[in-house]
Amino acid sequence: MKKTYILFNCFVVSILLTFCSCSRQKGINDILIQAENIVEQQPDSALRLLNTVLFPEDLSKSLFNKYNLLMIQAKDKSYKDITSDTIVFTVKDYYVQKNDYPDAALAAFYCGRVRHEQKNMEEAVKEYMEAENLAGKTNNYNLKGLIQANWGILHLEHSSYEKAIELIKNAVVMYDKAQNYKNKISALRSIGNCFALNKQIDSAFYYYNESLKLADSCNMPKLQSDVRENMGVVYREQGFYEQSKKFFNEALALPNDSLEQVRILLNIAYVHALEDNIDSVNFYLDKALALKVSDPWLIRSSYLLKSNLAEKNNRYQDALSDYKEYYNYTKKVFDNEKNNKLLEIQGKYDIEKLKNLENQLIIKQKNAVIILSFALLIAGIIIFIYYRRAAQSKRILLETEQKIESLEKMADNFSKENHSFRNILIEQFGILKKTALIKESLDGKEQVNGQRLLKKFNEIVYGKDAMDWDKLFQIMDNLKNGLYGKIRNQYPRLKDLEFHVCCLSCEADFTDKEIMIILGTTLNMVRRTRSDLRKKFGMSKGEDFLAFFKNTIQ
Repeated sequence: MKKTYILFNCFVVSILLTFCSCSRQKGINDILIQAENIVEQQPDSALRLLNTVLFPEDLSKSLFNKYNLLMIQAKDKSYKDITSDTIVFTVKDYYVQKNDYPDAALAAFYCGRVRHEQKNMEEAVKEYMEAENLAGKTNNYNLKGLIQANWGILHLEHSSYEKAIELIKNAVVMYDKAQNYKNKISALRSIGNCFALNKQIDSAFYYYNESLKLADSCNMPKLQSDVRENMGVVYREQGFYEQSKKFFNEALALPNDSLEQVRILLNIAYVHALEDNIDSVNFYLDKALALKVSDPWLIRSSYLLKSNLAEKNNRYQDALSDYKEYYNYTKKVFDNEKNNKLLEIQGKYDIEKLKNLENQLIIKQKNAVIILSFALLIAGIIIFIYYRRAAQSKRILLETEQKIESLEKMADNFSKENHSFRNILIEQFGILKKTALIKESLDGKEQVNGQRLLKKFNEIVYGKDAMDWDKLFQIMDNLKNGLYGKIRNQYPRLKDLEFHVCCLSCEADFTDKEIMIILGTTLNMVRRTRSDLRKKFGMSKGEDFLAFFKNTIQ
């Protein structure tokens, strides 16, 4: 009964808590769905959306792991630091245990990305291998390509060009199956970079041209420009300045944002600087500065090149002036980094403030639930105590009635000519008279209060709370020619109840209920004690106590 009420209270509390959090869980699930839909194309927006989720640790397991997987995707694609996002390892384990191979493979890939960014090549390779194995159980060719491509880039960063080329070629195959031509173009360009760094220029341009043809056919301006810039840089490093300028100018002619235009103009200026075309250098630098981009990195590079050229041409005053601008923008670079960190800290502080406000609301809700559940628990305990007392009274009354019934049966079996232990006992205590006294003492109140009835029974039958065992023992021992005294001597460690049950069990004409009455205990206790005695004496089940002691007691 007690367990039933506790379970009932827990059920009610769980319903209330579920009701309080249901709307929040649904709202967050909607946010995660939105973030998932835009994380590939608009990772910055997805990241801002995910940052609105407060107390993600309070989410259900499924939502919590989905949130963390989307968070690291958005951060990585937004070029944010992910080196401390090691929770993705727990996310991977969660999806592996659920046999959710698509999400497990994606989480394993980002485990590799974390180790990759931590510069731990050995562990990164292990994670990429596990990701490859998990992705093999899916049809997600795009993810398979990402794993191979990033694994290849890892080897490229450690100058393992042949292994890098092998892996990125695998990525190209996967991207082709997925019909993800954007990633295929980038992968082909990466293969070209591998060959270029390995001084295999002809092979490098073969893959650059393959990448460029695909970018042009798919009409992807950003990739068209990027590939041409790559080719322009390689031609410049090889000393082919005309080809370099050709590809840079082609990239400049494509629709690009201001930052990309400034970057291309600076590259053209560097080529003219290598050719000592001072006027052309200044022309392209002035053109770049005229775009007034806000990126201090690009502007500082422009002024550094202008300063170097002015110094080279003995225009020291101009060189000093340009170098001052270079210094100012270098300072801005560090100030921007500092401000970005401060903004990041401010953002975290604002999120914590929002979390505290929501936390106060949640605490109020939980307090109300706790008060209600406590009230239900108290009510349950009161009902349980009432039920238990009623059950106890009923049990005691039933036990007393059984004792009276047993006494009556004992009285019916009484015969003055029969001098067995049973009849001597009945005669000694005047069972007939005492049974009658019990019946006369019963009234309506006594039948309600079992405790008082049992006490009165013991007082009437025994004259006190328990019967006089010593007198009873003398009668039993005399009838059995001192057998019970010998048992006591041979087994001195027996407890009183064990010894009493042992002796009475030797009297074959007494039932368990009658022994219960004589010893003033319960029927279960008599039977349990006798079973324990059989184990102590090494008796078999059902073996007669009297016969056993006659054969073993010396």
